[in-house]
Parts: sequence; C-alpha cells; structure tokens
Amino acid sequence: MNITGEQKVLAILAHLAYLLGGLGFIVAPLIIFLLKKDDPFVYEHAKQALIAHLAILILSIITSLLCMIVIGVLLLPVIALLWLLLLVTSVIAAVKAINGEYYEYPLIQKLVQKL
Repeated sequence: MNITGEQKVLAILAHLAYLLGGLGFIVAPLIIFLLKKDDPFVYEHAKQALIAHLAILILSIITSLLCMIVIGVLLLPVIALLWLLLLVTSVIAAVKAINGEYYEYPLIQKLVQKL
C-alpha cells in the first residue's frame, strides 16, 4: 500500500495534537477518526491517538479530584510519568506514520480493539 503525504500528515497530527493546546489533543484525533473511516492507515493512527489521549485525560481528571482530598498528591508523579510516556510514544508514533508504518500505543490495546 502506498501511503500519501496527506495520510502521513493527518496521522502525525492525530498523534501530536496535544501541541495544539487545550482540548485540541482530543478534538483533532476525534475529527480525523470520524472523517477518515474509509482510510485504514489514517483511521488506525487516529484511533490509537484518540484512545491514548482520552486515557491520559481521564487519569489526570481522577488524580486532580483525588488531590482535593490529599490522596492524589501521592499520584502526581505517576501522572507526570504517564504524560511523559504519552510524549515519548506519540513521537514514536509520528515517526512511524512518517515512514508509512502502523503503531500501537502500549497498555491501551484492549480499549482500542473494542472501538
């Protein structure tokens, strides 16, 4: 299969959407995911990115809520490590997309397969 430049750009955008700030890291992969269902390469990359970004968002919200009752303070280093993991894995995913390859984020494949 020949992967076009547009497909690569959309896949990279899905993975690195957190650079957009705010909720762009959820909105961008969601839009790409919904609009590119007919393109297996872009669709799979957007799905991986969307699930990874949603998982980080949910874990961050839970930790923030727990911080209000002090317990969450102990989880802040864990969340920092998860965000670092997202940064590293999304860069790896973007490089894979540039090379026209697929990528699966670690730890979330059961969620991805259900979507």
